[in-house]
Formats: sequence, structure tokens, C-alpha cells
Amino acid sequence: MEVKDILKTRRLELNLTLEEVASQVKVSPATISRWESGDIANMRRDKIAALSKALQISPAVIMGWEQPEDNTKAIIDAYNKLSPAAQQRAREYFEDLLSNPKNLRNQ
Repeated sequence: MEVKDILKTRRLELNLTLEEVASQVKVSPATISRWESGDIANMRRDKIAALSKALQISPAVIMGWEQPEDNTKAIIDAYNKLSPAAQQRAREYFEDLLSNPKNLRNQ
């Protein structure tokens, strides 16, 4: 899968609009659309970092160096089935897990 396809697929998996991603990355919705269509192939480093955060994927995936993890879609599908309150609890749980260095790889 090409990077442009990964970007669009991931945005749709997260149920994000072009406008929502653009707002997080601080670019126009047209720029996001052009990245997803392949019209713009090069991105600035700060935009790659912001886009990886918005799409919750590794910058290496955006750079085309690695493919997204296989289990990502299953996790997102399960998350999207949750109520908004349950989604908030899930985010808080993961933030709690991430705050403990013992839970992280390479620590």
C-alpha cells in the first residue's frame, strides 16, 4: 500500500474529516487532500510529526519506511464501537499505561 493510501485509510479508520486532521496538523484541508491523492509527495518534518500524532501512526509509516501494524484496524474498530464515555475511559486507561515506563518497550 502506498503512503497516500495509508494516510487516507487511516484517517477514515479514525472517522476523521479532512478539516479535523488539517486543524491538528495546522495546514489546509486541501493540503491533506493533496497528500492523500499523492499530488504532494514531500512534507516538512514538523508536518510529518503532527500528522503522525493526528493519525496515531508512526512517522516511519508516513515516510514509507514501514507498513502500519496489522492489528491497528481491529483496535480502532473496537474503540469506535464504544460509547463516547467509554472511549474517554479507554483513552484515560491508555494514558495511565503510557505514563508508567515499565509498560513501554525499550525502557
